[in-house]
Amino acid sequence: PASLGLDPETIVEIAGSLPVGSTADLLGSVGSANIPLTGAGSMSPLYGTPSEVDESITETKFLRVEESGAYEYWFINSAAMQREVVVEVVPSRTEGPAPVLYMLDGVDSPATSGYKSMAKIDEREAFEDVHVVTPTRAYAAYWTDWEQDDPTLGRNKWETFLTEELPDIVQEQLDTNGKNAVGGISMGGQAAMHLAATHELYDAVMSFSGYYSTTDQLGYQTIRLTVETRGGDVENMWGPFRSERWRENDTIAHPEGLRGKKVYFNAANGEIGADDLTAYSDPSQIPIGIVLERGVLEGTKDFERVLKAKGIDHLAEYADTGLHNWNTFLEKFDDGFNYIKPALGL
Repeated sequence: PASLGLDPETIVEIAGSLPVGSTADLLGSVGSANIPLTGAGSMSPLYGTPSEVDESITETKFLRVEESGAYEYWFINSAAMQREVVVEVVPSRTEGPAPVLYMLDGVDSPATSGYKSMAKIDEREAFEDVHVVTPTRAYAAYWTDWEQDDPTLGRNKWETFLTEELPDIVQEQLDTNGKNAVGGISMGGQAAMHLAATHELYDAVMSFSGYYSTTDQLGYQTIRLTVETRGGDVENMWGPFRSERWRENDTIAHPEGLRGKKVYFNAANGEIGADDLTAYSDPSQIPIGIVLERGVLEGTKDFERVLKAKGIDHLAEYADTGLHNWNTFLEKFDDGFNYIKPALGL
């Protein structure tokens, strides 16, 4: 296991000799051992810290809105998390009722989402007829309900917030047509697929470079490294590995809730493409992008096989090149939304 440390030099060596399709074998060879954290991940500092828990917050309440061009920032008290949550919203740019698209960010989930800074979702013609609603600051939280408060990552009850608290506020604040979809990239893509498979709220889902098993070795190590390189304790999220909460969040094991919904997901293959080198300000992150997207490719193929076997309609697409970065996520971004649009009444 020591040879699998994710320091840049080691990953360059691993990635250079690792055939596409063998990432799971590499991690699977670790068995039940954990990959060492020394030098692992991006070790990115948090974009601020979660709001402190306020025990006096017992009611979910819309507080105020601040506008910034095409974007609105909603400040909401969450009873589940007993803290303030900021939600980034781009209202539909056409008159009349519109569907709602909830978008979930990746691991570092800043105050201004990647859908603003990277996707520029307010400028995309495909999204003109939909309300885009993006919660922020779910640092390495997997958009899930955590078992315990975490000393670094705070209190996270995101599934409850997304499915029970936020929809009522959206209905109060926006003119909607009753149709909803959920989407995400990377960590957010994994969560989006779980939410769509678990809750009737959503009519469609789109995921870009997500991973859909939480109980195989590749899924476990990816989740653990994501959480713990940001200073969290992964057992505070779902308890010990392969406990009931880990199994509940394994969409490959529980895909039936996707039946009858529009389901889109995609992956690249970890091969460096023309746009990949421009996506990294720190070149040492490139090998990590290679390994992550190769793992995503395997997980995506596994998920597609399961859906085909169960006769669940879907569209899976694969890019010829691409690492785990925003350039890759955005390559099929509009195509994914156009595929799920019929389920939204568009």
